[in-house]
Amino acid sequence: MNHLIHGVNAVLSLPRQVQPNAIESLLMKLPKADVPEVWNTAFGPESLYEAWSQTRVARGVYMANTGVLRQFLDGRPNWRVLEVGAGNGALWRRLLGPDDVGTLVLVDPVTDAHAQVAGALPPGVKLESRVGRIESLTDLPEVDAVVCSLTLHHVAGRNSEERAQHDLKGPGKREVLAAFGEAIRARDGMLLLNEADVHCEIDLPPNDPMLRDRLIDSYVRRCGRAMLDDLSVVGLEKSLAARFEHILRFWCLEQVRLADSSLVDRDVYELDVGRWREVLADAGLRVDEVRSTDAYGLFFQYRCGV
Repeated sequence: MNHLIHGVNAVLSLPRQVQPNAIESLLMKLPKADVPEVWNTAFGPESLYEAWSQTRVARGVYMANTGVLRQFLDGRPNWRVLEVGAGNGALWRRLLGPDDVGTLVLVDPVTDAHAQVAGALPPGVKLESRVGRIESLTDLPEVDAVVCSLTLHHVAGRNSEERAQHDLKGPGKREVLAAFGEAIRARDGMLLLNEADVHCEIDLPPNDPMLRDRLIDSYVRRCGRAMLDDLSVVGLEKSLAARFEHILRFWCLEQVRLADSSLVDRDVYELDVGRWREVLADAGLRVDEVRSTDAYGLFFQYRCGV
C-alpha cells in the first residue's frame, strides 16, 4: 500500500480531535508533486475531472439526476433545461438518446466546459451558452427544469444580508435560488439541486476549529473514504488509479487547508441538509424530496418546485 493510501487510512482510524494535526503531518511527508489542474478547468481523457466523473460519489449524483430528469422530460416535448455548472457533460451522455429534442441553456464560467457539453448532445438538442458565474446573471430564461449540481456552494452567504455583514456585495444563495424559482414558475417546472451535507458557511471564520472539522468531515471522512474504496477496486486501471490518488491528495486532503484561507479565497461555503432546506424555503421554493445519492452520506439531491 502506498504512503498516501496508508496515511489516509491511518488518519481515519484516529480520534476526531487529533485528525487535523495528523492530516497536516501527512501532507508534509508526502513527496512533492506538481499541483494538478484546478477543479473544473481541464478536461479530456486523462484529466482529473474525467477521473472524478468515474468515482462512486460522482456517479451517484449523475444516476440520481438521470432518473428524475428522464421521467420528468419524457412528458414535456421540446423541453428547455437550464444547467448551472457544466462539468464534462457526463450527465447528458447518460441521459439523452439520439431522438431527444429540446434546448439546454448552460451557465458556466469556463469556455471549454461549454464545448465539452456540446459534444455530449444529440443533434436534436440545441445548446444556448452563457459564459459566466450564475450569481452575475440576472436574465434567466423560462425553463422546464433547472439542474444545479455541486455548484451553489461556491456562492458565499445564505443571502445578501449575511454577505453584507462580512463586507461582501451581491447576491447570496437565497437570491440565486429565487431566480431559479422564477425561471421554472411559468412552466410549473422543477429544480434539481445537488450539494454536500456539511456546514462551512461564512459564519464560520478562518482558522475556526469547527470550520476545520467540518471540512475534514466532508473532504476526508466521507469523500476521502469513498476515494479509498474506489482505489481498492480489483483490476483498477493504473492511469485511473493514479488520477484517483491525485484527487484524494489535492481535492480531498489539501481542501482542509481552506480553513486557513480568507473568506473570499475559501471558495467553499456549504450547508448541511437542514440549512439547505431553510434557504430553499426562504427563496420561495417547495422541497418535494430530499435524498442521499451515495453510501457515504456526502451528497444530497433536493427536488423542488414552486
